[in-house]
Amino acid sequence: MMYYQIIKADGSSKNYKIFSGILDDFDKQDVVDLYRLVKERYETTSPEGYDLLLWGDLKTLFELSEKDEIWKNQQDYNLISWRLFDSCGIHVLLMDTRISIHMMVENTYPLTQEMISRMLNRRLEVDHESEIAFELLKFTRSQLQK
Repeated sequence: MMYYQIIKADGSSKNYKIFSGILDDFDKQDVVDLYRLVKERYETTSPEGYDLLLWGDLKTLFELSEKDEIWKNQQDYNLISWRLFDSCGIHVLLMDTRISIHMMVENTYPLTQEMISRMLNRRLEVDHESEIAFELLKFTRSQLQK
């Protein structure tokens, strides 16, 4: 079985099967540090296998490009869930094709009006009420009205 092994600076480590699992335990700075470390690792080589999935998730999160296939093919995705990880300020769209789109709450991504509508109809999953969840919903509704 493939997994990510994350070893923190304090020497503690934990294994994760999916990127979203990491988000349960990380704060925003942890995610930024992970991105920096992975980016440094693949400056001179190309990721392969499971590492390619992690690199793809992090690139979508931090290196927004409307030319990426993930944004071009939105009309083909059936949204299963929309979840907020408020400890790190990331929300995730999970599609029936097993594609996950991770997005920072404070960034604007090239979501289609149809996808935004699907998100609002699906409803945001949160562990508890928070200001960040309220702001994300408010922002998403405003995007639908543009």
